[in-house]
Amino acid sequence: MKKIFMIIIFAMVICSCNQVFKNRYNLNKAYTLYEKGKNKDDDEALLEITGTYNDIINQKIYAQDRLAAVYRLLGERSLAKGQYGYSAKYFSEALKILPNSPYLRYGLGISYSYLVESADTEEKRNDFIERAEKNINFAISKDANNPNYYAALASLKGIQQNYYQEALELINKAVELSPNNTDYLFVLARLQYSVGNRDRAVEVYRRISNLTESTAIRERALNNINQITSMGN
Repeated sequence: MKKIFMIIIFAMVICSCNQVFKNRYNLNKAYTLYEKGKNKDDDEALLEITGTYNDIINQKIYAQDRLAAVYRLLGERSLAKGQYGYSAKYFSEALKILPNSPYLRYGLGISYSYLVESADTEEKRNDFIERAEKNINFAISKDANNPNYYAALASLKGIQQNYYQEALELINKAVELSPNNTDYLFVLARLQYSVGNRDRAVEVYRRISNLTESTAIRERALNNINQITSMGN
């Protein structure tokens, strides 16, 4: 098994070296053709260069796309592990390659929104909130039909900033796009309760309990209903 593994590694190294030599050869060839075309007014030599350079550029673009995918995966894994500083770093690196990706902006915004909790000064807290809001809004501007983006911004506005009415509008948009998502409905119920709409909050929790097949989620919704109704008595 070890021998097979070493053979595979050796083959990969050989392929990588061959690609390096090939790229170097193509660059040297392109430079020679350029000098020939420039000095002798040889249009055919110049036109031949375009194909050589396009091959090199296409290889670079492919490599950049794969690198962005690597950073995206690292960002997602860091988020899942609660390593929000790392996830912000990795999504930022991916955005250097794909600056207009709404998903990457969303990932970076989510990372900053979680970092708010770890801020040890008001200045840092406000900075994280501003960065989170900026990136999530960018994601919405590029993909206005993704409910995750509205839900993320609603949580930021409601939980971190106490802008409940604005958060309600955002979470209602998310629920409109994905009516049966219990995560969104929990946020909606919490915000309804925060603005004093206890009856509406109870209605949403009942809706969750009727929708879900998860015992844990149903119990959570029913417990919240009990808490709200007991406080009203």
